[in-house]
Amino acid sequence: MATQQKERLTRRSLLHRAGALAVAVPAVSALLAACGGGGGGGGTSGGGGGKITIEMSEYKYNPATITVSPGASVTVTLKNVGTLQHDYHIDGINQTSPLVDPGKSVDWTFTAPSQAGTYDTWCTVPGHKELGMVGKLEVK
Repeated sequence: MATQQKERLTRRSLLHRAGALAVAVPAVSALLAACGGGGGGGGTSGGGGGKITIEMSEYKYNPATITVSPGASVTVTLKNVGTLQHDYHIDGINQTSPLVDPGKSVDWTFTAPSQAGTYDTWCTVPGHKELGMVGKLEVK
């Protein structure tokens, strides 16, 4: 039991330290996105705004791509069906959802970018993006 608590505390402290990296990551990602990139499978969900559900697990989003209208207020239900904490970061508008614990759901509202385009999304938990937990936000 004590070992599990230590592991949780260690993970939490790593997440807090990773917060400092979250400032630099969007700039680097924007440069990489300009060179191309890949998103991880899955379907497309969404529409003009409204409510969208994204299931999060190790190490993917389902659907991996969501489509919204420019400037729309979008409420996303982030449902963590995995065994680790996950979140949802949108590059270009620099918005990140709260961390979602395993087995839990969070409703998160953001305003879509006013400019049409494709924006990269990823999980900011250290290592998850590198393991393929990425997606796309299509604004059109």
